Amino acid sequence: MALSVGDKRKPFILIGAMVAGIALQRLIGSAVPALAQVTQIGVFLVITAVMLPIELNDIGLALKKVRPTFLALGINFVFIPAFAWALGWLFLRQHPDFWVGAILYTLTPCIGWYLIFTDIARGNLAWGIALLPWNITLQVLLLPAYLYLLVGRVIPIETATMVHSVLLFLVAPFVLSIALRRSIIAMRGREFFFGAFKHSLGDVKLWIFVAVILSMFASQPPISLADAGTVGLLVAFLIGFFIVLFVLAVLAGRLFGLSYADNVTLAFTTTARNSEAVIGVALAAFPGHPLVYLAIILGPIVELPMLLLLARLMLSLRQRIEPVAREERLGL
Repeated sequence: MALSVGDKRKPFILIGAMVAGIALQRLIGSAVPALAQVTQIGVFLVITAVMLPIELNDIGLALKKVRPTFLALGINFVFIPAFAWALGWLFLRQHPDFWVGAILYTLTPCIGWYLIFTDIARGNLAWGIALLPWNITLQVLLLPAYLYLLVGRVIPIETATMVHSVLLFLVAPFVLSIALRRSIIAMRGREFFFGAFKHSLGDVKLWIFVAVILSMFASQPPISLADAGTVGLLVAFLIGFFIVLFVLAVLAGRLFGLSYADNVTLAFTTTARNSEAVIGVALAAFPGHPLVYLAIILGPIVELPMLLLLARLMLSLRQRIEPVAREERLGL
């Protein structure tokens, strides 16, 4: 498994789409509200495409590795939400829109992207795949609580708006993806679905996401140069987030005596994030807040080079981690 050409170019493609959307808005001289409908439809399709390959009937496979699985889920769904809120307070408390966007971006663990970096660093892909249904199910179930307890403390959000955004852009795609996956497999077979169809789905998803970003920024109020100057703080937040989570995963892996391969999987399932899943929630819950969207879009732009760097760093640590894990397993 390796980064496709689209994956390698993804940061530049996303930056280009964002710049094009802002330029279109400024060229016209005002926001283009009509594009908001295009954005919402596109987001719904992207989230459905992200969820489509995940099979929930594999959810029990992760329980064959009980301690590592609960460690990964604990970091993803207990530690990270609290840590992201606190890190946002440290860097972004004077900029609430950026703070909200940063929290939203970090709340949802990746449900596929991290497997590429797990493979690059020679991690346990089987366990990584078994974690996917847990990650998607728990983020759908827990996101409303995170919105209420964390995001709502920064920018108030009405309960009805919160419920509507989660139902429309998380629950509905989740249900639709299950129905579509079963239908396609029934008609064409698993080999087609997880082969040619899944391969082409990645490219389609990327370009729909590009259209979403372009229309999203073209349909919103303009971003001022003063706001753009705060991007440096957001980048510092993101870099700090990835570094702390990586160090935490490595230390936790050593403490729990994980093998090198399991430690790699733990590191990338807790660092990689799922930006597509929260774009729709942000659009519905915070209309007219383009800086919230900007923060979410910048996430994967910073994430890709960081994860590549961390994969190389993990490989360089292999000789130090593997002997420690082996000794723990032997009781030495």
